[in-house]
Amino acid sequence: MKIEIQGNAQFRKALRNFAPDLEKTLKLEMRTALKPIVKQAKGFVPTAAPLSGWANRSFNEGKFPTYSSATIKSKIGYTLSPSKPNKQGFTSMATVYNNSRAGAIYESAGRANPNGQPWVGPKGPAGNRYSHSRNPKAGQQFIAAMPELTGSLKGRGRLIFKAWAENKGVAEGAVRKAISKAEINLVQRSKEAPLRRVA
Repeated sequence: MKIEIQGNAQFRKALRNFAPDLEKTLKLEMRTALKPIVKQAKGFVPTAAPLSGWANRSFNEGKFPTYSSATIKSKIGYTLSPSKPNKQGFTSMATVYNNSRAGAIYESAGRANPNGQPWVGPKGPAGNRYSHSRNPKAGQQFIAAMPELTGSLKGRGRLIFKAWAENKGVAEGAVRKAISKAEINLVQRSKEAPLRRVA
């Protein structure tokens, strides 16, 4: 699960090649904007599993990932590495992510199916789209034990999306402002003197 702030791939490449000092400043400003989102998202992770049956245990037969607040927190973060360009030539300039399986489940459970996945039981058709629990109401009970989903312009969730919503666009605004400032500075430099590729 991730939240992306998009931008132009060629711009980041130009910064790396011709103005690494501007890229360094840009990264510092983006870090300053995104760190509070990550910190707040980690703060939303409950210490104990919302349901006792989801708790981490030494013996686990199922494929469903067990709950570990330490693991979930360790997999919430951000990256400033540009992604590959999409068809329009835009890339992710910065990404806030929630990369653990248990964290993704906690983040989004009930988003697609408010009452849980369709129940087929242990011997039903295979696949992640169905509940194979012995309890027909397992999905409904699981989601009922969770906090409400919080909506943001990037999506609904309980961790990174909730932190994004509560930030009210401050982080995205700061990142976009930093990008804009770096673009202006790069153009200004090109007018003052020919840009030379960094070796």
